[in-house]
Amino acid sequence: MSSTTLNRQTFSISRELEYFSEVELTMQTGYGKEEWWPGVVAKELIDNSLDKCEQAGTSPRIEVRFRRDSLSVADNGPGLTSDVLERILDFGSRTSDKTAYVSPTRGAQGNGFKTVLAIPSVLAGGKSTGQVEVE
Repeated sequence: MSSTTLNRQTFSISRELEYFSEVELTMQTGYGKEEWWPGVVAKELIDNSLDKCEQAGTSPRIEVRFRRDSLSVADNGPGLTSDVLERILDFGSRTSDKTAYVSPTRGAQGNGFKTVLAIPSVLAGGKSTGQVEVE
């Protein structure tokens, strides 16, 4: 009887797969692909709008528009700075202004907006037809 030795190899997997695959997005959002549009996307954007208005001490005014193939959410909050948006676009990290603080919150993981950015691409089968615009 011969003895076979297992020679393990070390693999590296892109952290982007945590966002740009159906299985991972389902785990992160708690909802399946059938429910992502428009429910999860709207929820995450509205939560972010409420958070920013709350931080600014502004009574929120949030406008949600659904069209045949698009969703837009606008609010009267201060918005994201370009620096924070750049950090959010780094899918190798989590960016949150709540993670290090203990308080009741709508979300503290720093992954909600990243899921919003990734969902259209996954719904479009990885093709460039899925699009997110930030103004």
